[in-house]
This record gives sequence, structure tokens and C-alpha cells, in this order.
Amino acid sequence: MDNSLAIGPDVAGFTFSIEFPKAKLLSAAGESSNASTSSKEDFLESETRWEARLDHADKLDCTIAVSSGIIAGLIDSFFVGKSSLERANEWGADKVNDFVISMAKLAGYEGDDLPGAIHYLEDKFKFAADGNTPDFGGGRQHHLRDFSHHFSLCGLVCSIFTQFTGKVIGTDTAGRLLVVDVPETHRQFLGKSFGEKVMLGTVSWVMHIASDVAGSSSNPGEGTGIPGPILSLIKQLSALPIFQDARPAMKQTEDGGLFFREIVSKMFNGTFFATRDEDGKIVETLRFDFRTELGVIHEVARQSMPVILNQCLIRSFYFVRRLAYEIKSLRITGLKDLQRIDPEDVLPFRNKAIARMSTVSCGVFSAVDLSDAAVRAAIASRGPRGKFFREFVVRVNFVGLGTFAIACVLDVREVLKERDADRGLSAEENYERSLAEFGSLELGPSQIRLLQSLQRAIVLDDIDATKSSRKRSEKQLWLEEWETTIELGLKERGLIPSEYLLAPDELYREFNELAKDDLSKPWPFLVALEASLFVPYEPLGGESDKEFRKLKCKDSYMLDVFAVSQDIVAKDDLERMDKALRQARADIDAKMAKRVVGFVGTAIVAGAATVAAFVFAPYIAPLIAGKAVAGLSGAALTSASLAFVGGGALAAGGLGMAGGTAIIAGGGALLGTIGGTGASKVIATMTNADGFVFVEASKLLCYCRYVLLGKYAAIDSVKRIQASLNEKILEMEITQEALRNAGDSVALIEECAADSVDEAAEDSAATEIDPKKQMKVLSRSLKYLKRCNQALAKALSDAERG
Repeated sequence: MDNSLAIGPDVAGFTFSIEFPKAKLLSAAGESSNASTSSKEDFLESETRWEARLDHADKLDCTIAVSSGIIAGLIDSFFVGKSSLERANEWGADKVNDFVISMAKLAGYEGDDLPGAIHYLEDKFKFAADGNTPDFGGGRQHHLRDFSHHFSLCGLVCSIFTQFTGKVIGTDTAGRLLVVDVPETHRQFLGKSFGEKVMLGTVSWVMHIASDVAGSSSNPGEGTGIPGPILSLIKQLSALPIFQDARPAMKQTEDGGLFFREIVSKMFNGTFFATRDEDGKIVETLRFDFRTELGVIHEVARQSMPVILNQCLIRSFYFVRRLAYEIKSLRITGLKDLQRIDPEDVLPFRNKAIARMSTVSCGVFSAVDLSDAAVRAAIASRGPRGKFFREFVVRVNFVGLGTFAIACVLDVREVLKERDADRGLSAEENYERSLAEFGSLELGPSQIRLLQSLQRAIVLDDIDATKSSRKRSEKQLWLEEWETTIELGLKERGLIPSEYLLAPDELYREFNELAKDDLSKPWPFLVALEASLFVPYEPLGGESDKEFRKLKCKDSYMLDVFAVSQDIVAKDDLERMDKALRQARADIDAKMAKRVVGFVGTAIVAGAATVAAFVFAPYIAPLIAGKAVAGLSGAALTSASLAFVGGGALAAGGLGMAGGTAIIAGGGALLGTIGGTGASKVIATMTNADGFVFVEASKLLCYCRYVLLGKYAAIDSVKRIQASLNEKILEMEITQEALRNAGDSVALIEECAADSVDEAAEDSAATEIDPKKQMKVLSRSLKYLKRCNQALAKALSDAERG
């Protein structure tokens, strides 16, 4: 009997041959299933089960986390104590005084005292904006109101602006924006040439700021300083119109002063944080200038000490405990054997267990800190609410609170990731998958078989390179389930599964033979593109998925092995296709910069899907569905086949047309069985509803540009693909218009085109989805397809001109 069948339809200008495998690689379905089940049970019941490795924080982990939080909280209470602006100002002043002397010596000063250093810098580095001191409120206020005297990026910009325009930017006494000209007496300090202006606006600005930061030469270390970055930003914001009405009109002063502006001014002149006697009179002022801001950083560092200690304690415990377990379970007897330990198994970073331990310990630390602050504030205040609040605030460790908030976010993120991995597909996701059926490219079963064999080779190579014996076992278990899923699907549909997946040597031998039979066919590049995007160890929908989530695969196989093992697709082709894919994504998504992180994950999950799964159905599904699709052709055959492969309607426990699409597309046409039992295992590996059409359109554009046009100059084939894409866009626009005019509360998202489909396929014809959500998915998908179509049209135009 002839075991080959020629494919007649020429959808994209290329035809392929279906060849049924003759030999046997995998054991029979029942044997494989039993072996896999036994292997899985042995693995889960052995001492290597990750339950002992504590993928989730257990009782002991949480106990240590609580203890660590209590210890860190007590250290904060007894050794860190309350924050103090006075201490911050004093510490900052000492550091600033030393800084000013150092800067003066750098400029040529030979003395060793602060007054002399300030005087030397004032004389040597004159500042043009100093001529406008009266315009900005005199000696006590012009450092605050003149923006070029701010020690910030804005201050530097304003200084350069003054050099090139002869104007100074600041605020008037009412806090309104003010721009004035440099007086003639100080225009001599403006640069004459471009280079001189830049030098005076930068270098001289830095040295002049140094002369002002510690006060004047007449009052060194105590006088008016300059605002630091924090107060500078607040002052600059106060000049914006949005803050001009910050204070009720009835409380505004006659000169138009505003509440926000007054606070800034009082902070700088020292009255806002001043110490007052019982009568409310100021006893001692405290300026919130650069010196105080610098000291605040020191206070934050003091508060960080117990927080860092807390993290060190829990992470050290995590590391030591996991390391001890790894040494025991791997039977490590010497230093040389330590290389068998996978660092990810012991390092306390980016996993659910350490995220939960951090949340618990930081929460306990903050609870201890807040309780201590409340008790001490109550004792110190002896009743008055205002004094209690002030005492309470200065005793709170805000670094600890911030760390606790971050820990909660990271912990919740891990929980959501796990929940998303476990949840089923929504109606929107199924609808998005149906929209991604472009019907443009094709692979025959022989090429699909090579693709899946190549994917298996990628996994085998990664397993061989894995040092950890436990990780190897986990990866081998995933591979066994993957192979069993394919085998069971073939057996359920009456196909012979023997030797379907090829060993690496045989894979490349057959790859080269098929490719050399007709060098005009582009399928090797399509196989290479899909294999490059394939990421193993994605969930298969079984009970072992939690064991696979931490597994990772090295990504060098295609460049290191595939490129040198076959004669068609070179390493340079792989690199250029990757670049072309990135360019296609950028062209299709106009907001790529904002979505790059999300789509990286989407592309990885969707990497197992073929470039255009919809076209595979006419070749594969008739072998599967048999009489159920007999006599059908075209769109009717595709729709009926997908519904049949999907196992029937969702309501009946099947996956519908979307499920059929996922099964045929998942990891290259046959991953996860060709239907039946394996269907639910494949559907989980598909991309989310936000990116499926985007990913498929990007791959389609990449393939047409680089392969069909760039390598084969197949202009006619790309024209047919564009025509098919136009039909898809028109169909979606018609649906979109119908949705706008419809008033139904439920929309049907899929319809089988054939009347002769069996009852199960008819049941899968529709899935309920909210019309608003359907419209949202449809609009987003249309946007991607139109951009893809425009880019494809431009590529065709360029190719025709060339």
C-alpha cells in the first residue's frame, strides 16, 4: 500500500507531501501511558518531591520569618529610635562644610577654614544671577526664589538658560513665575562664545553653588544655604497655575501669597520646623535646606539597617535550609559535587517561598515598629493629639513600611501568576483564537512531524545539559507527558503512532533529504521560525504542571546545533529572522515600548503555535475526523474539522472550534494529540487574549518579508496571502458593524459553516461572550491585522520595484 499522499490545494503557492511513518519509536499507547503514570507517581512520591524543597513557604519558614521580624523590630526600637531633623541637619552640615573646603582646595584655595573657603569661592566664581538678588526677595529669599540657585537638574538648566538668553527664571514674592533680565552690572559674567557660555553655565554654577551651600562668608555654616533637590522640586511646582488657588481666597494675604508657597518658604527659612515654647514663640529655627536634605538621607540609612538585617536573616535561612536539603538529596560528598546543584534551587530570589517569607517578616517588623511608636508617643505626649501625632510620626520606620508594601505587591504577583496558570480559558480568549485563523500559510504533516521532532530534540539537549539530577528528572517527566499526549491522540483517531518522533540524527537526515528534493520550497524556514519560538516546560494541563513551572530551557540549541546540523537554514538566517520578527512586532504595535514586557511573555507562551494554524486543518483534520467531514471543502471543511478536533461544544465538555485550532496549532500541528484526551493539555499552552492575533500577525509578516520575499522572491504567493488577509479583515469589519447595530445581550462568536457536521460539532458552534468584550477584542485584533496588512503591502511594493 502506498503510504504517501500528494496534497492538491495550493493555498500559498507551495504544496507538500504527507508521508505516514512506518517504523516504531514510542511504545504502544497503553504501555506508554502506564509507564508515564508509573514514572510520575514514583517521582512525586519519592524524596525528591518539591514539597520537601519548599516551593511554598511552610510552617518552619513562616516561623523563622515571624521571629526575624520581631528581632528586627526590637533592634529598630532600641538602637535606631526616632528620626530627628535636628540630627539630620547637624550631620548634613558637617558633611557640607567638609565638602565646601574640599571644593575650594580643588579650585586653588590653600587655607583650611570654612569662612576662607567660602570667601575664596565667592570671589573666584561670580554668578550672573546674583545681580538679580533684589528681584527675588533679597539675601534671605533669592536662593529659594531664583531657580538657577537650586541644587538640582532644573537649577543647572536654568543656569545655562541664563548664559544664552541673559534672563533669570524664578518666582516673585507671591509665588508667581518671574523672568527678569540680568542687570548690566553682572552681564560681564555671561559667556561670550558658545563654549564659554556652556562652561560658565555648568562648571561655574557648580562652584558657585558650593560657595552658597554652607552659608555666606559672614555667617559660615549657619547662614542661608540653598534648597536641595526635594525643596527645589516643591518650589518649582508651586509656581505652576494648578497651585495658585491652593489656599481659600478668604485666607490669602494681600500680596497674593498662597498656602503652598507659604509652606515652602517657611520650610526654607526655618519657621515651619521651628521649636516653640509654651506660648508659641519660636525658640530655635530649623532650615530645611540642602544640609538637612542630605541629613535626611542619613536618617533613612539608619532606618534601613534593621530592614536590611531582617532581609538578611530570612534569606540566609532560606539559602542554608535549601542548600542542606540539596546536599542531602543529591548525596553530595565533596566540593566538586556542588556544581550539580542548580542555583535556582537554593538562591533566595524570585520565587513564591521567599516572597511569602518576606511579606510575613516585613509585616511583623512593621507591626512591632508601629506598636512601639504608638506606645512611646503616648508616653511622651501625655494626651494632646497634636503632640502625639508628631511623636508618633518621627518614630515610625517608613523604610520598613515601604519594604512591606513592596513585599505585598511581589507576593500578590506570585499568587496571581499561579492563579492565571491554573485558570481555564475565558470566552474572550477563545474568541481571540478564532480571530487568529488567518488561512495564509501551510505545513504538511511531514514537515509538522519534523517540527515536533526538532522540538523534542531541543528538550533532550536541554536535559543533557542540566546538572541537577532532580531538574533532569522533572524535565524528563515533562517530556514523557508531552510524548504520551501525542501518542494517545494518534491512537484515539486510529493512526499509527509508532516512530512518529524522530531521533536527532534521523531528524536531520530526513530534514536535509526533504529540503533537497525541492529547494524552491520555503518550509524549512517556517519550521526553523516555529522551533526558535518554542519554549518547553509550559503547562500541559495535567496534575504535574506545578512541578514544571520553575523549569527553564537554555535558548542556544537552534544557533549551536540546528544551524550546523542541516544545510538549508544557516545561523545568519536564524539571527536575521529574529531581527525581522522584532521589527514586525514594532510595525504592528504602534505602542511597542509600552507593551514590550507583556508581549515578551505572550510571544514565549505562543511560541508553540504555528504561523497560521487555520490552514493546517484541511490537511490534518480529514485524517482525524474521517466521515464527520466527508464531502466538505474550503471554509466548511476547516470549520467542521476544527469543531470535530476540539471534541465538541464547550457545554458538552469539549473545546469547540477554538479548541480544535489550539490542538492543531499547539507546538506545531500535532502537539498534545490531534484531539480527544490531549486537547485540554494543549489549550493551556496558548497565548492570552491580549496578544494572540498580535503574535500570529507578527510571525506572518516576518515570514512573508524575510522568507517569501527576501529569500524566494515569491511575490505571487505573498499577494495571495494579502488577499486572504484582506478577506479576514473584511469579515471582521462586517462582524464589528453587526455588533454595533445589535442589541442582543449575548453574541455568537463562532459558527460552523457546514450543515452536515455531527451534533457535537454543531454544539460547539457558539460560545457566549459579552458584546462589549467581543467588540473590544475585535477592535484590537482589527488594529493589528490592518497594520500587518499595510506593512505587507509596503513590502510587496518594494519587492515589485526591486
